[in-house]
Amino acid sequence: MGLIRKPAHWLLLLVTLSMLAAACGGGGGGGSEAASEGGAASETGAASEGADAGQAVEGGSVVFGADQQPDIMNPTLTAGNLFATTVITMPLLEGAYQLLPDFTYQPQLIDGEAETTQDPFTVTYTIKDEAQWSDGEPITAQDFIFTWKTYVNEKWDITSRDGYDQITDGEAMDDKTVRFTFDKPFAPYKVLFSPILPQHELQGKNFNQVWNDEVTLSSGPFEFDSWQKGQQATIKRNENYYGEPAKLDEISFRFLEDSNTQVQSLQGEEIDMMYPQPQIDLVEQVSEIEGVKTETAAGTVWEHLDFNFVVPPLDQLFVRQAIAHGIDREALAEQLIKPINPEAVPLQNLIYVNNQAEYEPHFDQYNYDPDRARQLLEENGCTEGDGGIYECDGEPLSFRYTTTAGNELRELQLEVIQAQLSEIGIDIKSDIGDAATVFADVLPSGADGAWDLFNFAWVGSPDPFGGNAIWMCEGGQNYNSYCNEEVTDLLRETNTLLDPAERAATYNEADALMADDLPVLPLYQKPTYFAWNERISGPKENPTQAGPTWNAGEWFLTE
Repeated sequence: MGLIRKPAHWLLLLVTLSMLAAACGGGGGGGSEAASEGGAASETGAASEGADAGQAVEGGSVVFGADQQPDIMNPTLTAGNLFATTVITMPLLEGAYQLLPDFTYQPQLIDGEAETTQDPFTVTYTIKDEAQWSDGEPITAQDFIFTWKTYVNEKWDITSRDGYDQITDGEAMDDKTVRFTFDKPFAPYKVLFSPILPQHELQGKNFNQVWNDEVTLSSGPFEFDSWQKGQQATIKRNENYYGEPAKLDEISFRFLEDSNTQVQSLQGEEIDMMYPQPQIDLVEQVSEIEGVKTETAAGTVWEHLDFNFVVPPLDQLFVRQAIAHGIDREALAEQLIKPINPEAVPLQNLIYVNNQAEYEPHFDQYNYDPDRARQLLEENGCTEGDGGIYECDGEPLSFRYTTTAGNELRELQLEVIQAQLSEIGIDIKSDIGDAATVFADVLPSGADGAWDLFNFAWVGSPDPFGGNAIWMCEGGQNYNSYCNEEVTDLLRETNTLLDPAERAATYNEADALMADDLPVLPLYQKPTYFAWNERISGPKENPTQAGPTWNAGEWFLTE
């Protein structure tokens, strides 16, 4: 698939980045400093102050411009492990805890904090008396137990069983109280049981299929309405919601993968809000649209370049190191991200993002140094072949670079990296595809050699537990076949460490080992960007994996 046409100043930026790359021959990728605390956000835009003070309109609908279409609607299955799925299903399915914009967890379906004991390690949840499903059936202890048993059932293609597989017993103390016993202490227990599944609706059904096209029951302020594939999906108010009823009648998610189309649709009021991949040109265009409010935040989304260990010679450390030294990450952050987030710097850790207190810059050893890149190749017997491309054991260093279409920032980034690596004798071939295809089909097929280099973003969590499945030898999201048994052991150990400082130190020990192995080159922490028509009150950016619809039940229209 070809590149989309870019405005002239994007082409100028490409030239500028290339010049920066050429000028910084031995320059440093450098270390990085922590930015502002937590999920600090800034709000800008052309909307007038006090727009939220307008007269509320009862009901109404909102159209959300989504840059990806889910492959399936079930957010717990591997094929549903897309942020696009989360954006639609977050208002439908609640969990024991809810993740807030400030990176903290607050009780959601449960009445107060869960109670824990140490020997044995148990977690007891007391479910809110009024909590019920959209069909009026109460949410009970049996739903929690059914959720646990579903997640550990190997018949189902669950994204991750980590944590659930350490539970040895689930006991209903009464209809609204449930206790789980673990085989060892489990520090990140608050990330579990989100979402909760309805036993009376799903028991006996094929969980790999039953929610592929629709979520048939809801526990949140909205419930599923319809999905016109290729066009839009719609959720509607859950009239049986146990909490404060949603103020809107419905939210439609219109699938617009091209960022330029999203901006044009927002300007033409064909959509009311958008949550696109942040990029300079888009931000500039939106800032010129009257009546639009925007919010940016430094969250847990981070951009990276993965190396596939089953593709020779990417299984050789010196080749990965040469690529890392051949990419000017500092220039990428400076030119592509700083105009949106002035505090942007290269990311130097795979576990923590820059504005977390636990962050340590282990990947700063890979500064931009083309001379060092060439030296690594030549020291290991590689020689320049035709066209200046290095050959190692007679094979040219030519790699597919897979990323998502319709994202100007990534497409520009590809062109820049392509040019930079060409300067050190490495050939990069563009392999761009639509997001649903590359994430559902290509990325999970890494073990079959479906890709060489893959550029995308992980939507991380304030608690790094969710990322363990990426880095562990047999991790369910370890798509590049990286394996270091010492790293795996350290990550397993973090689950048992209840002291936060000791746990963070162990995570950083694992990250330092991964920096030496270089399975992935972290690029930068991405700012989030949320824009909406000022007639909508209530949206608040949540830069965690909870996403922009985390509080959709509170949105309302104003006159």
